[in-house]
Amino acid sequence: MQTRLPFFGVVRVSGEDRASFLHGQLSNDINNLASGQACYATYNTPKGRVLANMLVVNRGEDLLLVMAQDLTEAIVKRLRMFVLRAKVVFELMPDLAVSSELADNTEPHPAAEPQLSFPAQIQENAVEIALPHTGRLKISVTENAAEYQAEAENAWNLHEIRSGYPWICAATKEAAVAQMLNQHIIGAVHFRKGCYPGQEIIARAQQPRAREGARAQYRGQVKRGLAVLSGDSLEAAGIAVKVGEEEAGVILNTALTEQGSLSLAVIKFSAAEAALTDADGNALKQEELFFTVEKD
Repeated sequence: MQTRLPFFGVVRVSGEDRASFLHGQLSNDINNLASGQACYATYNTPKGRVLANMLVVNRGEDLLLVMAQDLTEAIVKRLRMFVLRAKVVFELMPDLAVSSELADNTEPHPAAEPQLSFPAQIQENAVEIALPHTGRLKISVTENAAEYQAEAENAWNLHEIRSGYPWICAATKEAAVAQMLNQHIIGAVHFRKGCYPGQEIIARAQQPRAREGARAQYRGQVKRGLAVLSGDSLEAAGIAVKVGEEEAGVILNTALTEQGSLSLAVIKFSAAEAALTDADGNALKQEELFFTVEKD
């Protein structure tokens, strides 16, 4: 199944200092991202809160950033504030579209280990990226992009939800630190690359024993983690998850199922075994947790 994904927007970054500048701003190792490679990365506040997560693609002559369309202008504006004398140029690329390709009946593919980079095939007028969860993305001029298909878009969203690959948008920016979003598990965080905004917070939150398969273990540093929740009604990004009258998390991404909806959410560890609802009182059932909590 193929479809255009209107959720995403593209930013072009050029100039001879483009890699070194982004290396000092993003959570992954952009300096060593070779031409024909892509990686996941986050852009964070100094307090470690994720402003955006993205794909970074090295086309050789420039870098492309793929993130939520409704974040592109704000992220570019913020990055430009720190350019100073660096030779780097940011351009919004409304003429580029992002499309997906996913085989029918593809099984969920949670990350078994961090993949810090992966292949990006550079073509004359497009880039094709083989993502770690087995789906493929294509960046191309709009007229060459796949037609929009709502069913295929929903299937793509379900695959990313079930595989534990969340996306931040305007409604959820600063809702979580990277570990709450599984970013260290999928390979968006390089722990030996050096300083970037929020690096100290993210490093302190990471534990040496922080992995068991695709699930993270923590001792008190991070109080929330990623969960798959099902419900009878369609949710929306930014909707609160509650235990009784108390806030217990937030919906990040959602997709339709035959029974209702399936969502990725960040929830409190303390809510892992509780009865959850959305802000309107609709029941949410925990289908999958991408974390375990080690009890003292």
